[in-house]
This record gives sequence, C-alpha cells and structure tokens, in this order.
Amino acid sequence: MDEKRRQFLIEVAAIAGAAALDGFGLLRVSYAQDAGSNTEPSTNIKDYPHIIDILPSKRIETYFPLIVKACSDPKKNYLSEIPFLIELDVCKIWKESLFEWDALSNSGAAGLQQLMEPTARVDLGLNVKSSPELDSLTQAVSEYSKLQSEIASKRQEIYKIVDSGNNDLTQENINSINKLRKQIRELEKKKDSVFETLKVAKNSYISKIRNMSMEELKDFDARFVPEVALPAGLDYIVKMIRECKKFFGGSIDMNVWRGLAAYNSGLRTTKTWSGMPFISQTVNYTRDIMLNLTRMLELKIAYSTNDASIIAETKRRFEQ
Repeated sequence: MDEKRRQFLIEVAAIAGAAALDGFGLLRVSYAQDAGSNTEPSTNIKDYPHIIDILPSKRIETYFPLIVKACSDPKKNYLSEIPFLIELDVCKIWKESLFEWDALSNSGAAGLQQLMEPTARVDLGLNVKSSPELDSLTQAVSEYSKLQSEIASKRQEIYKIVDSGNNDLTQENINSINKLRKQIRELEKKKDSVFETLKVAKNSYISKIRNMSMEELKDFDARFVPEVALPAGLDYIVKMIRECKKFFGGSIDMNVWRGLAAYNSGLRTTKTWSGMPFISQTVNYTRDIMLNLTRMLELKIAYSTNDASIIAETKRRFEQ
C-alpha cells in the first residue's frame, strides 16, 4: 500500500471515529432506551434537540415531517433495522442540498436528495422527462466531467513519474512532466469555458423548474418534488447500506459509512475500493455526514440523562 493511500485510510478512520470501528456501538446505545417501543416517532423537530443543536437550520423544519414519515413507514420497517435513520437522513440531505428543494449540482444531481437522472428514472422509478433544457444540461455535465477526468488522469501520470524517479528524475522524465503540465493548462482553460456553458444550462433548467407547480413537476422531474424525492432518496440509501452489508459482511451499523460512499460515488466503485473510494469528494462527503451523525447521537445520549452538566459538557467538547 503506498503512503498516500495509507494516509487516506488513516484520515477516514480518524474522522469516522471509534464508533465506526467498533460497529457503531454509539449508534445502537443512543437508541437502546427506545427498544421495544411501539410509539410512532414525533414529526416535530423541536422534539429532537440533538438534531437542532448540530444543524440549527429553519429549512430542516420544513421537510422534517416528511423525513420522519418516510423513515417510519410501517410497510418498510426501516427503523427496526436502522434506528438512527432519521438522523442519518437529515445529515445526508444537509450535506447533499442544504435542504434546498431546487438544488442542482455541477454533476447534474437534483433536488433535496441530489439524485442523478439515471438513478431516479431507472432505479427509483421517478419521472424525469426529456426536454431541450435537460438535454443541454446533460451534454454540458458530460463535457465538464470528461475534462475533469482528463485533468485528473494527467496529474496522476505526473505523480507516477515523480514517484518512480526516487528523487532522481532523468531529462526524459522532466520533459514528460513539462509536456503533461502544458496539456493540463490547456485543459483547464477549456474546462473554464465549458463551465460557463454548464452554468447557463443549469440556470436554464432551474428557471424552468421554478416556473412549474409541484403537480407539474411530478410528471416532468419528480426529483424536485419533496414528497416524492425524500422517500425515494431514503429508499436508495437504505438499499446501498444493505448492499454493502451483503458484500462486505458485518452489521448494518458497520456499513453505514460504506453505504454513504456508495450513494455518492456508486456501489460498484465502492466495492472496487474496498468500502471507501480513493476520491476526495467522496471522502469529504462521508466524513462530514459521519461527523454530524455521531455528534447528534452523542447529544441524544446526553439529553437522555436529563443532566444539564452532561449536556453542556458534550456541547463544549464539540466546540474544541
């Protein structure tokens, strides 16, 4: 294992914390007092101070009842399998879209749950109709992603040349590096131009979306309809966690971070990279969600004691 990969894994383990390494014991403990309860979870965000304290956003309050209802759907019984699913989905949506219903990323992911078109249409059965605006967006996203991949590939070539030289580069090595650097500069200029095209395409599609009613959007692009997209995204993250459990083994709890990685970068990529793709965006995505999730559940434990000093100390620790 090279040093860069080793450091990457150390970072993931350190940020995910001991709770991840021991099978997310923290997550199970935080819900131990709820075991065997048949009480329907509250849809009032004010009954979840451990969530409010970590993510104090009014936008969460708007969609929180939909999240709770999706998580507690008796037909799916998700909470018996993943009792911390409400907190997990809140943290994930916050990272995905900051709870903005019309969010649209540079990769084409859309809505609160940031669903890609193929995932939404094929895997989740949502309506996403073809249109000139969507075609333009898809083409711009494809061109931009292709340039990003080409730039990353050439940077990796430089890394391989430097890594193989043992601090003793030949003139041929230097010439190759300079050639690659020139190619990267040219690609960066092209990428800037394509990015402008992408911005125009995004703005055009968002403008079209904002001028539609929710009923119209259900038929046109359901990724932007909270009542549809929220449960669909929830189904998908649960599916990713289950698939990771099936492939990697271990408990459901231990596969939460792998499921998040799969939601972000794809299940196949996650399997190929043994659970955590060597992709900085995916690492940061998983890290940020895990950090907020573990803090929420530590606070849940603190609040369950009804001891003001324990609650205050827990909050203080987060600020350090």
